[in-house]
Amino acid sequence: MKSTFVLTGVALVSVTSIAAFAQNSERSWSKSYAISGKPTLEFKSSDARVEMRSCGDCREIRVHVEVEGKKLDDYRLEESQTGDLIHFEFWPREHRGFYIAPRRSSTHISVETPASLNLQAKTSDGSVTVTGLDGELGLTSGDGDVALDHVSGNLRLKSGDGHVTITGATGALDARTSDASLSIDGVFHALTLHTSDGTIDLNLRQGTKLTEASSIQSSDGSVTVRVPEGFAADLNVHTSDGHVDCTLPLTMDHFNSRGEGKHEIHGRLNGGGTPLTIHTSDGNVKIERI
Repeated sequence: MKSTFVLTGVALVSVTSIAAFAQNSERSWSKSYAISGKPTLEFKSSDARVEMRSCGDCREIRVHVEVEGKKLDDYRLEESQTGDLIHFEFWPREHRGFYIAPRRSSTHISVETPASLNLQAKTSDGSVTVTGLDGELGLTSGDGDVALDHVSGNLRLKSGDGHVTITGATGALDARTSDASLSIDGVFHALTLHTSDGTIDLNLRQGTKLTEASSIQSSDGSVTVRVPEGFAADLNVHTSDGHVDCTLPLTMDHFNSRGEGKHEIHGRLNGGGTPLTIHTSDGNVKIERI
């Protein structure tokens, strides 16, 4: 259904499709959304492998859905466009009464978008890969591995259960996971990293300069931080049940290593700078040169 409204010289186009969507076959669906400025994509899916990547300077967002072991009629699709705002949802339908599920089924959703955009994506079950995007990027994953490669901007990530890998990232990163490890590599000016049950492995590449107070926290797991030469920060390191191993020269303000295993280090690295707090409840902390 397509409707066009003209008001005081501004055209607003809204396209909405629920359930009765155009499809290429019983198991695939595709659509392109033309945009004129910086797009905003609101994306939600369940039980699907999702891949999002840049199409460079293209002026459209392309979405392709492929299902195996089921038919598109077994899913509920909602999609709409209002100007440069694209809304897309894809969920399995609820079945009432007696229902025999297929032995094997899978869903793959691929999205191509201009490199610069605002993204709000939420998936409940399935892996997510995001490549080459820049902007306000927000991602929430319930159960599945998450991989971000060469992304930049204001990055916000929440993961329930699945390993998180971020490579070649630039900007500010807020990454939190409940039951998974974080493996992160990039150039950042602000960091907030937290895992309730998992390790944190962080590589800060040359060019990293923290401009906002940053924190790294693991409730149950070790933390390893590698920093480039010349990296400056006020370090505040604490582990309740583990030890601290820092191979870098520090101007020490405070050091505490008591017999019951509680270790604390407060010091300035390369003259000091923005505060960087590292805390583990049960795990070791290692800080070294990259």
